[in-house]
Amino acid sequence: MTPSPPENQPFPRRFRADQLEVEVHRDRPAAGAAAARRVARAILEAQTLKGSANVVFAAAPSQNELLDALANDPDIDWSRVHAFHMDEYLGINPAHPASFRHYLNEHLFAKVALDPARIHLIPAEQADQPLRVCLQYEEMLRARPPDVVCAGIGENGHLAFNDPPVADFDDPVLVKVVRLDHACRLQQVHDGCFTSLDQVPTHAFTLTIPALLSAAQLAVVVPGARKADAVHRTLGGPIETECPASVLRRHPGAVLYLDPHSADTLV
Repeated sequence: MTPSPPENQPFPRRFRADQLEVEVHRDRPAAGAAAARRVARAILEAQTLKGSANVVFAAAPSQNELLDALANDPDIDWSRVHAFHMDEYLGINPAHPASFRHYLNEHLFAKVALDPARIHLIPAEQADQPLRVCLQYEEMLRARPPDVVCAGIGENGHLAFNDPPVADFDDPVLVKVVRLDHACRLQQVHDGCFTSLDQVPTHAFTLTIPALLSAAQLAVVVPGARKADAVHRTLGGPIETECPASVLRRHPGAVLYLDPHSADTLV
């Protein structure tokens, strides 16, 4: 049975699905702002404990409000943040408008003047040696294990590019190349990243599910009606790779931030 938010309570409405904390906010900006506050606290905690914070960022329109709130938070010490990202299209140039590196630079890194030496991104244009790219990025992640992950959930329930056909809750590697399924590629058109399906790349680099869940804290922002079915399956279905995001229910440090549209089917 899918958990439901408390009725007749003001926003935010909070409840749990197994170990996953869920918050339903009054609108999309409020959900993003709430997630940003949690991420800012997690950054401060990591910096206080060990001097710097390692943060993995998702790159998608669902993250716009979160990243905007982070960029405008005057209390975050970006000089002590190491930034990673969770996926990128195989072979795409970082200057391409649909590149996730381009998105993150535009929506966050340039705004906070993050030192390029502290930005660790997947060099996905090096498509001739993808395994080497995976191993090198895995080495960087092992050297600086993630403290906090800023994530979303795909229309097919994926986390990063761990689509149902390739998701593995016990993946032995931290980074891999995957073939994107049809629903995932179609979402990129829905999001306005590409104008047609034939423009969407067929393969991508992705952090694996164990890599994402290795962080102590995850802020998962999922607004919009197109995500309602994936949210329903994440919270109410079995924990299985048919809906990779369902594994979030096993993580005690994960919080899912919804708006009324994405929470619409939670009855």
